[in-house]
Amino acid sequence: MNDSVNTIVNKLQEGTSLIKFNPDGSRNEGFFYICPKLNTLCYNPSTKRFQNSTIEYPLKDCEVRPGLRSDTWLKILRSGKIREQQDDLAFSILHNRGRKSLDLLANDTETRHIWIKGLEKLIEDSIGKPYTTITDRWLEGLFNEADRDRNGLLCKREVQILLSEKLNVRLTPEEFEQYFEQSTLSTAKRRGQLRVEEFITFYQMLTYRPELMHIIHTYSESCELCTCNRNPTIANICPRWQVIESSLVSMVPVISCLPFAQPFGPASTISSVTGNYMTIEEVKEFMLNEQKQSLTLTQVAELIKKFDPSTEGKECIELGVDGLREMLLSEENQLMKPEHRNTIYQDMTKPITHYWINTSHNTYLCANQVVGDCTGESYVQALKRGCRSVELDLHDGADGHPVVRHAFTFIKDADLREILNQIKQFAFCESPYPLFLNLENHCSIMQQKIVAIFLIDIFGPSIYTAEEANSCTVWPSPEQLKGRIIIRGRVTLKSLMSVNFSDEDESFDHDVSVVCKELAVLVACQNTTFKGFQVAKKHKHTQSSSLAESKALTYIEHNALNLILHNQNFITRVYPAAYRQDSSNVETLSLWNTGVQMVALNFQTGDVSMSLNHGRFSDNKQCGYILKPAILREKNTTFSPNSCFSAYLLAQRRPIKLELCVISAQHIPKRNQRDSAPVSPFVKVKIFGVRCDQNEQKTLTISNNGLNPIWNHLMQFSICIPELCLLRFTVKDNDKSNTDLGQYSIPFLSMQSGYRHIRLLDIYNNPTTATLFVNVKIINTDNAT
Repeated sequence: MNDSVNTIVNKLQEGTSLIKFNPDGSRNEGFFYICPKLNTLCYNPSTKRFQNSTIEYPLKDCEVRPGLRSDTWLKILRSGKIREQQDDLAFSILHNRGRKSLDLLANDTETRHIWIKGLEKLIEDSIGKPYTTITDRWLEGLFNEADRDRNGLLCKREVQILLSEKLNVRLTPEEFEQYFEQSTLSTAKRRGQLRVEEFITFYQMLTYRPELMHIIHTYSESCELCTCNRNPTIANICPRWQVIESSLVSMVPVISCLPFAQPFGPASTISSVTGNYMTIEEVKEFMLNEQKQSLTLTQVAELIKKFDPSTEGKECIELGVDGLREMLLSEENQLMKPEHRNTIYQDMTKPITHYWINTSHNTYLCANQVVGDCTGESYVQALKRGCRSVELDLHDGADGHPVVRHAFTFIKDADLREILNQIKQFAFCESPYPLFLNLENHCSIMQQKIVAIFLIDIFGPSIYTAEEANSCTVWPSPEQLKGRIIIRGRVTLKSLMSVNFSDEDESFDHDVSVVCKELAVLVACQNTTFKGFQVAKKHKHTQSSSLAESKALTYIEHNALNLILHNQNFITRVYPAAYRQDSSNVETLSLWNTGVQMVALNFQTGDVSMSLNHGRFSDNKQCGYILKPAILREKNTTFSPNSCFSAYLLAQRRPIKLELCVISAQHIPKRNQRDSAPVSPFVKVKIFGVRCDQNEQKTLTISNNGLNPIWNHLMQFSICIPELCLLRFTVKDNDKSNTDLGQYSIPFLSMQSGYRHIRLLDIYNNPTTATLFVNVKIINTDNAT
């Protein structure tokens, strides 16, 4: 950090008195400060530091938001207990996945500026650093939590408890003493206690990566291949290791196979003695053969200087095991191709019907369908995750102003204008492409007019109007509709309709006779009851249908090709069945495979469907629009996702072979923080795609080792339609319920070949500190000899 940022961060550590506002408008003054040891924001309700109880918020889980822009601020503004003119003094700190907020008012603009700038930098540092830096910061935080007397030291017993309870490392006292004595921590050994940097060094020794040394030995050919990667646990990894510096050279054949052959510390030079490194030519060969990257020697030299942490490695242009680990954990060596993750690379000039669109169901909810809160913050969180279609259930408000309400439940109403203002602020924060507002309209004519006034007042010329839509014969492209708001809803007079409305027509309300003209002119995407494929052929391109889950699945089973052809010209939205009161989600793949653009999901739910949705839309820079494959867009397509051996497959292509070796995992979290038992993990890899591609394989279980289990398990898959295929990796605990410990989903065509680390996500698709190490080989049999 530069001097000015350092100064700001130092002021945050000193702390400031700020006024905290509550949702009911009440306020209290408290003392806020940053604890760098714990990497937390601390709040003391007293204005005197260290008095009363202190509440801590991990910075990595926080988000800072300037101004009066949270749910709480909007409620307080509406009540008149704060003025808009105080916007330049206000800011919010969101936590608990955006569900809660600290809403603060500074005494002056300079104090506010210091807190916003300092927090933004600290939060960025906590989540945006290289993986090894994140790991060290994480370990430092755990150390400080265990350091109850705050003297900066942990005795050996405290270290052993920390390793067992927090880090999944279970050692007997004898094993712990053996590893401790084998370490190079001579000062710590004399002291009998570890400082934080010594603890991190000791932990690095325990988590040494023999599978990476195996790679180095394979390419250096300077000593025997490492044979330590045969499902070891912490308790049995090389218990007899001993190194005597004076006899290193004579021990090369022996120690080359041992995971702890290299002492740890910044001054270590053992690699030059044992050959535990790769030369610049060997790294070049490794990058070409394994990572499928053709680099010049100059580029390889830059790579080594960038990643190898040792002075010796940089000077000699040699890559040791630490450098290899840093390189393989780097952003560019993750499983997903960097160009898919960081750029909008797809053709965005096709009609909007040619894209899958990231879609939310009942966006206002933050829990299940019956109880909980109805909040604008749920829209903000969905939009920040790339959502491009949100839903608003509109009802008459008691005070004459329309509200967002989940009818016939215990969920409280939310003010429509507040929600629309929050949507406006974040509509295009993650994506420049159009945002659909799906209106489920239950308002009276009078309050419909107010809805129209709100929409025009807040979004103005950004609204893509019915007049503009009707002037076209097909939908414009996402590129042409950049920055536009598309309102989707029913506009047809009920009295002119002679249809039997059912639950599948979710945006129709039997109590409303007409949609007022003021609102109708704003609806560019007209929700129309689906009455069959023949009738739908006569629809205008602007007409769209909402299908209930069961109805859509029936069409997929019996009319898949017709549904694919229909979705080439019209937008279809499918929503979860009414029985899903727990906010569980519809199965996504079969819907995407038939070209359904809007598969509406409960974003607040952590399940397989949301994992796949996150994987699908993490592609194309998470812009919320993914171009459907050509087989779903071709006018004369005969493709059916239900057929295992269709004429299409036999005529068009041969399957691709995927060889996937699940090598190891690191830092697998426990089932929950209260569980003291170590996990016994296994990995399940499942192929989601067309019926003939679906497959599932899993590794063996490694007992009682969530720290660094090694499987070296080879899986082989045959894939016919890779453009519709997603892979989902799940690390599970071999307990009675096979608890999920981490997961990750990715489109098949977004995967990189070679040795790759996967940053595992929790059930809500937030990153964890756990990684999965795999080797990927993709063999196109059309080109095979």
